[in-house]
Amino acid sequence: MTNLRTLYHPAMYDPAPVPSYWEATAPADDPAWTPLEGDGSCDVAIIGGGYTGLSAALHLARDHGVDVAVLEAGDRIGWGASGRNGGFCCMGATKMSIAEMTRRHGLDETKRYYASQAEGVEFTRALIADNHIDCDARGDGLMDVAHRPRAFGELKEYGETLGKLFGIETSVYSAEEFREIGHDSTEQFGAIKVSPSFALHPLKFAQGLARAASAAGATLHPGSLVTSWLREGGQHLLTTERGTLRAKRIIVAANGFLRERLHRDFDGRILPVISNIVTTRPLTDDELAAQSWKTDCPLINSRKLLFYYAMLPGNRLMLGARGDLTGSPADGDRMRAWMTRRVGEVFPAWRDVEIDHFWRGFVCISQRLAPSVGQLPDDPSVFYGFGYHANGVNTAPWTGMKIAAMVAGKTVEADLPAVMRGLPTRFPFPALRRKYLGAAYRWYAFKDD
Repeated sequence: MTNLRTLYHPAMYDPAPVPSYWEATAPADDPAWTPLEGDGSCDVAIIGGGYTGLSAALHLARDHGVDVAVLEAGDRIGWGASGRNGGFCCMGATKMSIAEMTRRHGLDETKRYYASQAEGVEFTRALIADNHIDCDARGDGLMDVAHRPRAFGELKEYGETLGKLFGIETSVYSAEEFREIGHDSTEQFGAIKVSPSFALHPLKFAQGLARAASAAGATLHPGSLVTSWLREGGQHLLTTERGTLRAKRIIVAANGFLRERLHRDFDGRILPVISNIVTTRPLTDDELAAQSWKTDCPLINSRKLLFYYAMLPGNRLMLGARGDLTGSPADGDRMRAWMTRRVGEVFPAWRDVEIDHFWRGFVCISQRLAPSVGQLPDDPSVFYGFGYHANGVNTAPWTGMKIAAMVAGKTVEADLPAVMRGLPTRFPFPALRRKYLGAAYRWYAFKDD
């Protein structure tokens, strides 16, 4: 068995479902989805049962007639980021500025990349409609809120650039205007609205994709962490706790939860970043009015260490933030206390509102600062898609569809935007990745003040 390695406390990799609002409000998995047992085989094995893997499985089985099996490490499908994220289907998936992306890749490829991001939003919307997925979709844009007066001008300039270069629809609201259509807070100094974007229930969406993939003929195995990956006789042999699976081709779709030492080509290339979310108890109409809350759109703010937040069905505030460098239960308790305090600081009328849920997961970043999609150059039977930089709800299903087309020979890596083609470079001294992150957090906190 491979001696797998992880960057964070074992609590972050516990296969049990997390105690999230999403878990509390989603139906149970299909009982037909069971852990891999015994020896099996398939044409394509997918490591990871989130949006990328489920979309790839759906399109391979339905559109290309491929025998495909999905191996999910967690005890339920969508256990990783796909079932824990904030549910924001919006554009981005990069930590590069537009200027930096243009310097690296040229304006034409930057335009192709942003076009793919908008396409990804509409692709997710179409998946929901075409497969009759009930996932509480709501809102008609992403609100990007200035957290201080100076940031409002920067947001306006950003919105103008999105419209001028990429034809992306944006609207600008002063603080007074946004109070009438959005909300009031101590960190609200105007906003821009970016479309297309919307919010959804991420775990219900993952379950809907899983049901569609299963109905198309894909086999789904939760509770099936891949502990060993060998090449034998021209095939891949994947080993889990209870079984083995032979496959002609592999799709790596585990994103930030991929263990290291499973396959050397992927080691040291990602940095999982802990993201934390709290939700409040249901708010009353009077409490909503006290903060002038009127929008059902997802929201982010202009901080480098941004808050992302939304009003959930049933009038619960959801707020997410980065932070925590260990993933230990003790640091989780500290993050919950800090985020509870921040809810009251940003929304003073809700200072004493109880927090009902707290959970954590990983955002996956890389040195590329953008997604990575393709085939291994030294083994073209291995495909991959990862590194969505906190925008996987639109990017991952689209990526899964593109990988399925690559596996089926309908497209090639070179057809993708150059921004996302191929593997990212390894982090220098990979063992120090959390040290790099801590330094970045301190710098961003300084810039935000």
